Amino acid sequence: MFLLSLLIPLALGQEATSDPLAQVMKAQAQTYSMTRPSPGIHFSPRAAAAYAVVSGCVPAVMTGRPATEFFQTAASRRGVDEDGRYTVSVQVHLKEEANGACTVTSTAGEPAQLREAVLSALDDLGAVRTTAADTGAYSLDSIGSFRQELHCLTLNDQALFLVLSTSAARNRPKLQASLGRDVEGSCPRRSDS
Repeated sequence: MFLLSLLIPLALGQEATSDPLAQVMKAQAQTYSMTRPSPGIHFSPRAAAAYAVVSGCVPAVMTGRPATEFFQTAASRRGVDEDGRYTVSVQVHLKEEANGACTVTSTAGEPAQLREAVLSALDDLGAVRTTAADTGAYSLDSIGSFRQELHCLTLNDQALFLVLSTSAARNRPKLQASLGRDVEGSCPRRSDS
């Protein structure tokens, strides 16, 4: 009965100001609401990757809820491609990992521009970011160019990690960005947020 009295005012758009749980539920619903994509993501892997991270991965990781509650796929194929993998645009996919992390992969675009789009989008959300590891812009491995970075983030007082891989090699994705909660405390935490 208590839960019903809590949910009815929320459903009607009324504020239950005396109940802290109701206040938190309403605040999170406003913070992480469904975001419709710009039509430009059909043509821009950069825009699609930034949209997938900000509107799919960030709210999914922060709330623990499925990413599809927060973003819409823009490709003609809708829904899940395979276990937890969604088509965001023809060249960009989002995958919810079993460990609670979320990975965005782009098969097209300029790697440096994709990297910058993802990092800028997170910065625009107010994430405080520290680079914990970076192989560098001109890194190579046995297949070709391959840059891998670990960024430690604080967003809304939550410790997160971002593993960012970019490559210009033909047989690799141009971008893989995996965002997750830093539950192990592996990243140094910054308090100047």
